Amino acid sequence: MPVTDEQVAALYAQLAGRPPEEHLRLFNELDQNDNVGYAALLAAGLFEAIQRRFVKDGEIADRSEIIEFVAQARAKGNESLEAINPGVAEQIILHALGKASLSGIDDQTVLGHQIVLLSALVGRANYSEAELNDFMAQIRADADEILE
Repeated sequence: MPVTDEQVAALYAQLAGRPPEEHLRLFNELDQNDNVGYAALLAAGLFEAIQRRFVKDGEIADRSEIIEFVAQARAKGNESLEAINPGVAEQIILHALGKASLSGIDDQTVLGHQIVLLSALVGRANYSEAELNDFMAQIRADADEILE
C-alpha cells in the first residue's frame, strides 16, 4: 500500500514548523491500524535528510560533526533534550551512513528518535516552501519504493 496524502500532510505539518497541535491532529486522524506508510515516510525522510547533511561530494562527515549536530539538536529546547539520547541518535545517523547497525535499539526508540532527528535536520536545512515540497515529493517516492 503506498503512502497516503494524509500521511504526507501529517509529516509536512511537523517539518514545516506548524503548531504542534496541527501535526498531532493530523497524525491522530491517520488510520492507526495502518501506520506502515507513515513509518516508511519517516525512515525515507530521515535517510534523505542525513545524506543531504552529512555527505558532501561522496565524502561522509567525520564523527565529530555528527556529535556536534546531535548536541545542537538536544540544546534546541527542553523537549529535544529529553527526547534525544545522544548515543542512540549518533548510532541512527551512522547507520544511515552505512557506518553502524541498529542492533540493541528497540523499534520504539528508533521511531521516537526518527521524528526528532528529522525535524532537527529539516529545521537546520532551512528549506523554502518549494524546497520542502520537493523534499516531501522525494521522500514520498522513496517510501513508496520501500513499500513495494
